[in-house]
Amino acid sequence: MIVGIFLRHIKTYKGINFIPLSDGEKFCGLVGNNGIGKSTVLEALEKIFLQDKDWNINLGHNQSTDDTNVPYIVPVFLIERNKVDFTDKELELVSLVDDAVKVLQASNFPSRFTGAQETVVHFERLNSSIENREDYFLIPLGITLKNKKSVGVFEGYLKQKYLEDKPGESDLPIDLLNSIFLKILEIYRYIYIPRELSAEEFTRLHNRQFEFLMGRSLQQTLTETISGATVRRINDSLDGIVQELEQDLESYIYKTNSDVRQTKLKRVDINNLIIEAYFNIRSMHLKVDDSTSMAITKLSSGEKQKAILDIANSLLRKNHENNQDKYVIFGFDEPESSLHISACFDMFQSLYETTQYCSQVLFTTHWYGYIPSVIRGNTVIMGKGSEVGHKFDFINIVKYREDTRIMSNQSRNQLPFSVQLKSINDLVQAIIYGSMSENPFNWLICEGSSEKIYLSDFLSELVESHRLRILPVGGYSEVKKLYNHLSIAFEDFKQEMKGKVFLLCDTDSTLDMNTTNLRQDAQHPKLKYRRLIVNEGSENAELVVINSSIAASSSVLEDVLNAETFLKVLEQMEEENPELAEFVDEHKRVELAENTYYPSALCLRLSIPEKRRLKEFFGKNNNHMKVEFALNYINTVDNKEEIPWINEIRRFFE
Repeated sequence: MIVGIFLRHIKTYKGINFIPLSDGEKFCGLVGNNGIGKSTVLEALEKIFLQDKDWNINLGHNQSTDDTNVPYIVPVFLIERNKVDFTDKELELVSLVDDAVKVLQASNFPSRFTGAQETVVHFERLNSSIENREDYFLIPLGITLKNKKSVGVFEGYLKQKYLEDKPGESDLPIDLLNSIFLKILEIYRYIYIPRELSAEEFTRLHNRQFEFLMGRSLQQTLTETISGATVRRINDSLDGIVQELEQDLESYIYKTNSDVRQTKLKRVDINNLIIEAYFNIRSMHLKVDDSTSMAITKLSSGEKQKAILDIANSLLRKNHENNQDKYVIFGFDEPESSLHISACFDMFQSLYETTQYCSQVLFTTHWYGYIPSVIRGNTVIMGKGSEVGHKFDFINIVKYREDTRIMSNQSRNQLPFSVQLKSINDLVQAIIYGSMSENPFNWLICEGSSEKIYLSDFLSELVESHRLRILPVGGYSEVKKLYNHLSIAFEDFKQEMKGKVFLLCDTDSTLDMNTTNLRQDAQHPKLKYRRLIVNEGSENAELVVINSSIAASSSVLEDVLNAETFLKVLEQMEEENPELAEFVDEHKRVELAENTYYPSALCLRLSIPEKRRLKEFFGKNNNHMKVEFALNYINTVDNKEEIPWINEIRRFFE
């Protein structure tokens, strides 16, 4: 993983700049105005991993003969300790670097580096947020314009630490930095999709990015097929033809050009000729059905973007097991380019799913709707600071609203508020446009990721047949905010709306049921807003309008599952979670009628302390236990139509 990058005098970046990229999350978007330097970050990483790329130096940089102001690119690598086989000397230096950055202070940086405090804050964030931090190395290491290995702005600080440890030395050991850098590069694979890369070029099998995705190169395949003896015979045969021709012509001979030292064909030359000839007569096609296909060149620009991501996703998924010993980083420049706004949601959901098959996804974008529509990740808001230079606001998506409030309180920079506004507006527009199209989307808005797991499984047939999109937005307040926006749009465009939207939330003890734009179902027949309750009087789970006066205690989705399946899953998870033993005791269970729905909240006779402990179980690991339980539940359930309130949602969309 790359958790940040230092750029000095690279393209739009003058002086030393630190761009934070991750606090341990795998998904990171770079947002900001055109020309601010979003793509430069992805291009700089391409220079690190594919070093045949040219340097793009800031126009204002004053070239000098010494190293005091030389441009550099220095990524900060987060590497598992057991991932690289360092020598004892390399390990000693890497450990020294890692220990030094753990206690980093702004005063350790040179005074000319204006981003020192922000850099320290990010490293502190990393040290506290990365689980099992001791199992990782944090290593800032890159290259300069003069192709020297460099620790960048850390040089003075790390040199001081090194000399304290090695008083007989005079500088950081360049040979060790070189070998460490090469070993780090060996465990990384960087797949970069620049905005100008066409789908046709991307899908050429000898494109280096495509070879990374395939997991092997065509050169390797042909080298295994064409032996050295075959190459020699080809050269000998061609030499014989040339010599015979020169004898026939007498006054004319073939000579190699003066600027070319090579006189024989190499194996790589023959491989390239074969590859070029083979793929010049072939191109990638999209299968429309069993008997029809369409050349990628015939697709629209937006469809080509979707094809690139679809192909990358498929190959990353296929080679995921083979890539376990590598850090695969997928960089995508403006994935929404040329897409209609209604297609942006699906594009970014697919991009987010790519994190399942690689170590990290980095992308630039102008579509902010992904921020409330993904569960986890980071966003870097890039802008100009009050002085000349760049400003980077780093946000964790899980708590981005809290982060933006903090940033707004700390400075007068209003960009975080505009991002918050634009993100919800972009998402609302995507939902509205998608609902008004000829082949409309339908939307089910819920609170969190565990809810999405249940709903996606129970309503899986509607995802395909009715283009249902299930979107968790991170809590009741966000569901409510989305409803307030959507209800106005559904009022203004009532006749044009073809798709349906169902908003679903829990009943929390602190639930604010006042909703300014709440409409009756007759007013908005294609927009429903409901909350889940457990009605102890009728011993049932119900969907009620958000401001219903029906008395009900706090209810979450785990309270309204089918009791029979709920108890089975508790039993399955007891071995790894011994605290569940008290809840699966036969004496605490109510009698259940076979094959009849009964809400899970009422299937156990629990005291108030026991109810609290069961709630604590679901809250384990920052609520990740909810996700684990949900996955076990959908694997255990026998009948997807066993829950009445799910069937009510199904009927709404059907």
